[in-house]
Order: sequence, then C-alpha cells, then structure tokens
Amino acid sequence: MKKQTMKLQYALLLIPFFVLLSQNTLAANPAHGKDLHDANCQSCHASLMGGDPDKIYTRSNRRVSSINGLKNQVTRCKTSVGVAWPDDQVQDVVEYLNTRFYKM
Repeated sequence: MKKQTMKLQYALLLIPFFVLLSQNTLAANPAHGKDLHDANCQSCHASLMGGDPDKIYTRSNRRVSSINGLKNQVTRCKTSVGVAWPDDQVQDVVEYLNTRFYKM
C-alpha cells in the first residue's frame, strides 16, 4: 500500500509540470503569424483595399468583433486562398492580427 501512495504522490507532483509544458507548447506565436500573414494574405487584401492591405482590419465596418470571429475569418480566408495551415498556424495568424489590430 505504501508503494501505491508514493506512486500517487509522484504522479501528483508531475501534473503541474505537464500543464505548464502543454501551455508553452500550445502558445501562439504572433511573429510566425505575421510571416504567414504577410506571405499569404497581403496581396489579396491590398487588391481589395486599394493598395493598403492593413485597411481591411482598420476600416469602420470591419466584420470581426470577437476572437472566435477572428479565427473563423482567418479559417475562411486560408481556405479561400488554398493554404494548408494546420490549427496551430491559424492560431499564430489570429494572435498576430489580434495583437496588431484588434486588441480583443
């Protein structure tokens, strides 16, 4: 019985470590998001906004008003353009756009 108690105590000590590790692994990278955005989104946005790609985010009638809405819009755009970003890269772009323009 003592051996089982020690194993349980050891496992309980490791839980916070794995929680912190998973949070760092899953953290979005806005610098990487900027690179993805600039390489894949700028030209389309520039053509839509008369040469100023950032205007799509700063216009008064922008469509996005929540983080979930921003993620949905980035997902729609990436599908429309045909880039194969996995979820972590979508999140990187969302984090970049939120940090740079939306501040939600």
